[in-house]
Amino acid sequence: MSKKKPGPVSELKARLEETEARCAEHRDAALRAAADFDNYRRRAQAEMADARRRGVEAVMCDVVPVLDNFERALAAEAGSGDSGRAVEAVRRGVELIRRQLREALAAHGLAEFSCVGEAFDPRHAEAVGFVESDEHEPETVVAEECRGYRCGERVIRPARVVVARAPGCGEQEGGEREDAGRAVEPETAPRDS
Repeated sequence: MSKKKPGPVSELKARLEETEARCAEHRDAALRAAADFDNYRRRAQAEMADARRRGVEAVMCDVVPVLDNFERALAAEAGSGDSGRAVEAVRRGVELIRRQLREALAAHGLAEFSCVGEAFDPRHAEAVGFVESDEHEPETVVAEECRGYRCGERVIRPARVVVARAPGCGEQEGGEREDAGRAVEPETAPRDS
């Protein structure tokens, strides 16, 4: 007996079935991969939210004792009969609380910085005023209204400063000064974003 060779139609049908089976396997694998990715994305978002929450909680745990100390200082002042001693006790208490708050924030990476005596840099300082000065180079920070703060390398609040400028640079046409009668002129520099 002779074996019949499969015809071209049978071969094509077999190849088609094999291709369809592989296609179904690939489709199932793609669906599984998409589902796995969605699950991973949801897990990653939940972990990020949890990490953010834990970070905020850690800062709050360090700041809550500062609030407690404010309450103690206020209670001590209210219970004291000698107003001179009470004022001194409150002042000392507030100084201690300020130190405690600075230490708590420093533990989380907050650092103060000052720009006085340095060239004005709008990445680190916000000019809130200008003053004419022969004593300082133009564009030098001569005073600070508020310290600047950074967390790591990022400036989170620029220092608010007064900047020196050369005498007479604020004159308008006709010899009249634009800042006549004022030693400091409010202006703002771009903030670090």
